[in-house]
Parts: sequence; structure tokens; C-alpha cells
Amino acid sequence: MATNVTQKDKTLQKVIDYCKSKRKDCRIMYTRTTNHNHDDRMILCAGMRAYGHIIDYCTHMLGYSGSMPSEVPNQSEDTE
Repeated sequence: MATNVTQKDKTLQKVIDYCKSKRKDCRIMYTRTTNHNHDDRMILCAGMRAYGHIIDYCTHMLGYSGSMPSEVPNQSEDTE
């Protein structure tokens, strides 16, 4: 199980790094866009926000592995 969690965390970290890079690209393009091009600036702003949400969600999922109960009572024994 630890291997799967480790692989999942590595994959999530790659997604986080990718999104951080793309968000930085959007931020750079946003600062270089003139005030006359309002639509482009709004699209870049939405992109930065979307990448931020993905980063937050992936960060939240890092290291999380759902736990299963080690023992489940047999319901048929309870009916006796």
C-alpha cells in the first residue's frame, strides 16, 4: 500500500508543479498585457484562479489514504 501512496503523491506533486508553472506563465502574461486588452486580462486572471484551485485540491490530497477497518463484524453471527 505504501508504494501506491508514494506513487500517488509523486503524481500529485507533478500536477502541482505543472500548475504552478502554468499559473506563473499566466501571471507573467497578465503583467505584460496592456490595459487596453481587458478580455485577455480577464481570461488570464481566470486561468490563474483555476490553476490555484487545482493546486489547492492536489495539495489537500497529498498523503491521504483512506483507511479500511481491519475487522468487520459478521452480521449473520449477530442474528443468532
